[in-house]
Amino acid sequence: MRCAERITAVTAGRRTSPRRPAAGRQQRGDRTRELLIDETVRCIREEGYSAASARHIIERAGVSWGVIQHHFGDRDGLLTAVIEDAVDRLVESLEVLADPDRPIGTEELVRATWEAFANPKAMAGLEILIATKELRGALGGEHMERLGAALAALIARLNTGTSREHAVALGMLLWTTPVAMMLAEMFATPPLTVNDAQQAVAKLIDEYR
Repeated sequence: MRCAERITAVTAGRRTSPRRPAAGRQQRGDRTRELLIDETVRCIREEGYSAASARHIIERAGVSWGVIQHHFGDRDGLLTAVIEDAVDRLVESLEVLADPDRPIGTEELVRATWEAFANPKAMAGLEILIATKELRGALGGEHMERLGAALAALIARLNTGTSREHAVALGMLLWTTPVAMMLAEMFATPPLTVNDAQQAVAKLIDEYR
């Protein structure tokens, strides 16, 4: 076989091997990114913020430091991504609850708001924000604006048959109570009676609406 024919045959043989599409690499990258965020959340919820060192996170996730650098730059970038992901999910939940076309009772509204703030990602994000003053400034303004708008819409839903001042106060009570309970759970030994707290908040809202 002549040289040119041999080259053509080899090239043709190589072409039979399917190339991995760029979309596949992107999907794997997205999954790895999500894995690191989820593992960081689990680490913080199970062991506390102080345990979430870069070394410990990569050990738990089974990846190398280079993977964190590739996706987040450094540990602060990873922690910021955890906060942003938590805020995004929280905003999505609050926007559903704030929809005026969606009928919902007071107790259900309190319980659903509680669940939105008390999910593991929101709790881990709160722990990070409490522990790291520097990351509060690094958090993008867009995320906080979206969260503020979602909370304002939720408060507006309470502004029925009551004054604007009462609606704001009730709205603050609606979302700050689960946050306060989350903080209390960090230090309290016995399990806290969340059910009783939810019913008390719902009763207070119904009395002043």
